Amino acid sequence: MKKLLCCLLLLPALGFAQINKLLSGYVYVMAHDGSIGGGLTGNVELFNAIGIGPGVEVTSFEGRTLMPVFADLKVKHRFKYIEPYINGQFGYNVYSVDRTENVPLSTGGGQQPITYNQSGKFFYGAGAGVAWHFNTMGVFVSYVYRGYKYRSPKSVAEDGQSVNFGTRSVNANVFTLGVVF
Repeated sequence: MKKLLCCLLLLPALGFAQINKLLSGYVYVMAHDGSIGGGLTGNVELFNAIGIGPGVEVTSFEGRTLMPVFADLKVKHRFKYIEPYINGQFGYNVYSVDRTENVPLSTGGGQQPITYNQSGKFFYGAGAGVAWHFNTMGVFVSYVYRGYKYRSPKSVAEDGQSVNFGTRSVNANVFTLGVVF
């Protein structure tokens, strides 16, 4: 009897009757401040108006590969076939490049060339979009304004042995066009 009861309780977890209403996938191409890239985002529906899930993209920044990995949150409302939404993104940008820059000395009065690894930190984004749903698939367009943070040197000690690191902020406009399923 316990096994039968457990099976009945777990049966809804194995059903696929509502799967097309609870899961959404977004595959897209993007223009990331003049660079072309692509991405994939998945969302799980909550309360029929909120979608939340992971996303990953491949694009470039200053001629180098940039891979943002993020959590995506969409607040949307569907009107028959049209679904406008606003979204927010927060994540980490996988970026690591060796650079050489002239960095000011901490005491002022000069600069020193420093070779360092510029690495990505977190990023955030907010935007809006609209999806047009056909039978089981559709198309969408969106815009997201993003702010990225990177680790970069701020100053060098007078002896040249220690470097003070800070955060460099970069903003980007991201336009996407893709397929939703």
